Amino acid sequence: MSDMEKANILYQLKTAFDVSPELLETLLKQISNKSIKENFKRITSGLTIEDNYKHIFSAMPWIKNIGALHQAQAEKYKKNFQIPDYVLLVEDSQKNNFPLLVDVKYVKGDAKSCTIITKQKHTLRQYAKAHRQPLLIAIYWEFLGYWTHTCLSHFGGKKNNKIDWQTAICNDLSHLLSDYTFLVNKPFYRKTLFPKPADHSNRNYARHKLYGNFDSIFIGRDIDNFFQEIEIFYSMVIDANFNSITVSIEDNDTHMCLIEEFSGQPSMIKLSQWLLNVAQLMDIQPSLAVNNMHVLEMARIVIVDLMHRLGYSISYNIPTLKNACTDELFELAYKDTTVMRDYRYGKV
Repeated sequence: MSDMEKANILYQLKTAFDVSPELLETLLKQISNKSIKENFKRITSGLTIEDNYKHIFSAMPWIKNIGALHQAQAEKYKKNFQIPDYVLLVEDSQKNNFPLLVDVKYVKGDAKSCTIITKQKHTLRQYAKAHRQPLLIAIYWEFLGYWTHTCLSHFGGKKNNKIDWQTAICNDLSHLLSDYTFLVNKPFYRKTLFPKPADHSNRNYARHKLYGNFDSIFIGRDIDNFFQEIEIFYSMVIDANFNSITVSIEDNDTHMCLIEEFSGQPSMIKLSQWLLNVAQLMDIQPSLAVNNMHVLEMARIVIVDLMHRLGYSISYNIPTLKNACTDELFELAYKDTTVMRDYRYGKV
């Protein structure tokens, strides 16, 4: 077992159990590689990102399975092959599944580019070719709080092993995994009724800091024509992603009525980014499940239903740099669809 594999197992142990600093130090001493030992925290932060990737993209509707490949292989094979982090089963436009390899990268802090070691790029490509499966590089850009998926062929520079965040976004293929983008091009409104007097008694229930517990909530694209009362979770996902502008507050005999406007300016909202915002607002780990269902999957269902009710359209990014990799992936995912037509005829 390699020292990197030991570090991975130690990370999993630390995640699953309450490991004291003393025990952690004792186990770290059994890793002989000084660099891995001294950089254990940095290395395992990358492993945490890999776990978060799994939980976020498991919530996507077209993802039918995410399997961790664990990267355990005999030393003699590493010269020619590097095992990616995950293999996914993705549903295509014909309701069939195709396999997709994904290797996860983490760009920390304010860094604006992602670099892959040239040898690693070669061995990843060799693995994908040998297994006859397409490969994407998933990058988490910490300064944006944003995931992108690109082909290895989108990496440039002198050694063709570097990509900046602008290039990654322009060539982002995340929608292949149903991480699509919503175009919110007109404002929408929320009307919330609060009973009087303000009720702050139930601290476990979502409530307004001034007006207390909610009575009922309505949404709509037309301020004069609200529709269908929505559940509180819908309101939470709205607050996770939009800033509100107060339109009016009415003080009635039995209740307060608050009307708010959201997204007065056109915006493009990516599903994975919205889910990250939900996790942050709720202060939860992406892995949290309630009644055997992950909270982020529930949030995804609510987000998609909310956008459908409000009539906002989905945008599918067409990469500016098309190549054999993008040709293959669009054919696999979108054969005989308008998205494939837009890709072929250059609509961006």
